Amino acid sequence: MAARRAKLRFTLFPKILVTMLAVALVPLGIHWYVNYAQSTQEHTQAIHQDIKQRSAALVHVVDAWIDTNFRVMRQNAAVPEIVSMEPARQLPILITIANTYEWLIGANVVNLDGMPIARSDGLPPVAQADREWFKQVLSGKPFGKQVLVTRATGKPGLALAVPIQGPKKALAGVLMMNMHLTDVSQAVANVKIGKTGFTILLDETGHAIAHGRPEMLKDTLQDMRTHPALQVSATTQGPVVYEDQGKRILAYTQKTQQGWTLITQQHYDEAFLSLAIARRNGFILLISTVVLFSGLAYILSKRLATPIRQLTATAEKISLGKWVETVGDTERGDEIGALARAIDRLGVSQQMALTALRNNPVA
Repeated sequence: MAARRAKLRFTLFPKILVTMLAVALVPLGIHWYVNYAQSTQEHTQAIHQDIKQRSAALVHVVDAWIDTNFRVMRQNAAVPEIVSMEPARQLPILITIANTYEWLIGANVVNLDGMPIARSDGLPPVAQADREWFKQVLSGKPFGKQVLVTRATGKPGLALAVPIQGPKKALAGVLMMNMHLTDVSQAVANVKIGKTGFTILLDETGHAIAHGRPEMLKDTLQDMRTHPALQVSATTQGPVVYEDQGKRILAYTQKTQQGWTLITQQHYDEAFLSLAIARRNGFILLISTVVLFSGLAYILSKRLATPIRQLTATAEKISLGKWVETVGDTERGDEIGALARAIDRLGVSQQMALTALRNNPVA
């Protein structure tokens, strides 16, 4: 049992080594952890801020485009020829408007029963009473809008409408402009975030108006109300992470002034690549530092423990009355050297005492 306890007992060398490692590596580990947590937070904030800024920039473009068109429509709705609600006077104005703005498909004036009374394209009138843009204006809103698939192109188009106010600001009719979404679609398609990032613009009903990856759409105005980003983002205001076909996606949703939704997304691994590299480099630096400190601690522990172990063995011999010709490390100027010289003097004194005892034995 005593032998087993001796085996389990730490000798001087491991004690010195463990002490030196603890003194050196514990502060290093704390410092590394604090820097690691701070770096992770800063990188994450920078990545989130980047995707927010990209989203905000595109939302500004969309809002500015719609606002410009509404301003144009309000100005034209106040032209006397339009206010007159006389088709013969309105038609030249509508044709001029349609020819001036290349993104317009057509401009119409609709009376209060929903029937067009003047069309820039000259086509037969079609009842518009069931259109959302018409209902919105009639309900008292300052403007109406609705995304529809246009018959002329088979692609999404935007119908914007403003009230035509007659005498005493009474509602006399509705001015509607049907326009291509080419500029908006191009703005959405031009947003490139790395190799995997893109944006999706949805109308207020959750249908896709424009898509950064149009090949991913199955239908025109595809219903995307079940998009994972919309489900997750309902509980948070910041970027969210969700799983899609085994890949993690970082996404951010933002509303436009008109109630449309912009989804900006990118593969998580690509978005956080800089953070992964920083983590890897930090881990490599930590391991390298630990190895370096461990090596230095091992060498220093050896240099401290070996002389003490040798002096202990020398003192043990002297205590047994054995002659020791030389005691090592007596030339050192530190405490180990002082101990070696003291043991050397002890050995000399012991030999002198033994010699005197042999020459003058006690009777």
